[in-house]
Amino acid sequence: MYAPLDLYDTAAARRLDTQATTLLGGDGYILMQRAGQAAWQHLLERWPRARRIVVVCGTGNNGGDGYVLARLAQRAVRQVQVV
Repeated sequence: MYAPLDLYDTAAARRLDTQATTLLGGDGYILMQRAGQAAWQHLLERWPRARRIVVVCGTGNNGGDGYVLARLAQRAVRQVQVV
């Protein structure tokens, strides 16, 4: 069963990103890699037999997370489409 998650407004999300980046020594790239890896792990746990994956990437930091997820899926021999 799907359980809805609390969502953050733009200002709160930016504060969280800033705090996490600071904790990682100021490296936003590491934060993006970790977010993409976490999303990929969640996808594998939720849909382990998925072979075709569509990743929707907007502009901004979450888009970068999506590209990391897409790269990991491609390396795991999944058919990936990024839109």
